[in-house]
Amino acid sequence: MEFDNIRQSDTRAQYQICFSRERSLTRRGVLWLGLLCDARCVFCYDRHLPAVQRGWIAFADAISAVSRFRYTYGNRFVDFMGGEPTLYPRVLDLIDHCASIGLAPTCITHGLHLRNRETVRAFKNAGIHDFLMSVHGVGPVADHVVQHPTLSVAAAQVAALEHLQAEGISVRLNVTVMTENVTQLTDIAQLGIRVGARVINFVTFNPYFEWRGDVVIPFQIRHSDAAPHIKGAIDVCAASGVEANVRYIPLCQLRGYEQYVYTGYQLPFDQHEWDYNSWYDRGEAAPTRDWYVQASREQQQRHGYDHTQRCITCAARTICDGFHTQYVQRWGDGEAEQYTGKPISDVTYFIRQQLKLQYVLGHDRESGTGATTAPASLTQFNATLERRAGMKRPAR
Repeated sequence: MEFDNIRQSDTRAQYQICFSRERSLTRRGVLWLGLLCDARCVFCYDRHLPAVQRGWIAFADAISAVSRFRYTYGNRFVDFMGGEPTLYPRVLDLIDHCASIGLAPTCITHGLHLRNRETVRAFKNAGIHDFLMSVHGVGPVADHVVQHPTLSVAAAQVAALEHLQAEGISVRLNVTVMTENVTQLTDIAQLGIRVGARVINFVTFNPYFEWRGDVVIPFQIRHSDAAPHIKGAIDVCAASGVEANVRYIPLCQLRGYEQYVYTGYQLPFDQHEWDYNSWYDRGEAAPTRDWYVQASREQQQRHGYDHTQRCITCAARTICDGFHTQYVQRWGDGEAEQYTGKPISDVTYFIRQQLKLQYVLGHDRESGTGATTAPASLTQFNATLERRAGMKRPAR
């Protein structure tokens, strides 16, 4: 397919989009710019880290990383993570550079600094592709979950979303599902629909990193308690033509809605999710679908998911992460429900039924040219025992 009035060397123009049931491998990299943030989400993985580990990476290192994504891995999109990436000192310069080399940039953000219309315009002029905004509640719930010392989070996020809509900048939403907001999932979906969000992701809480050692996490919710509310929110999205996805929940917990469920095995087939090859700087020249299935198994182990005794004879066992070990330690595996019949080996078996937003990508003439393919001096985490993936200063 060819671009429609889009220069391949620059992504300041929005990609043409379509909706399809065809599942292709993602072309999206991810870069942690640092862990500094001015909000304190109740579930944040970084809030317990010492300040010395929260600094920004150097701009030259960020340029090196995005060049490697584009020219070594052939990525066409990149997500900037934090902390809060809109606070990165040279974020607009970085976005401009990415757009200029054909790497469409996204900021994953709480959105509080986009409450200013001029800030939104600056990102638009720099070449931002879209924003993935974390909206974990409406009204007082948003203020409680995403805590800020001086701002009303709910009001600031609504203002930001309205500015993005007015400026014609695409937006997607991430919602961490927890006890505090589970009854608001349909409200959040309706907010997203009102402001023109294309995609809404409902993300069950993952006890990674600093939360790994806690058996009882106050805001964590049982899958069976969350499922009816998640299904209701999916129905709201579907009725308005908004793509809904559910991350990191065992397939059996959303019976009848499996096409919306993305465990680590399905993520490589979502254009908005991260490429395991570039994410962990694996250096694989031409990874196949089978390579990504193996990378998904490694991701399952890396993040502490496992199959319980009730999963062993499940027909979907080889395409599902199962349950997190912390989750089973807290609540057991009584919620697990086996799929019967012939074993399912195709990781897209359920998700290929979903009508999903796709970007129309032209022939990638520039990939692999004009830049070194040597590993960067700062490298992505790629060892099984490492924790966060992203550029990190080497130990001295």
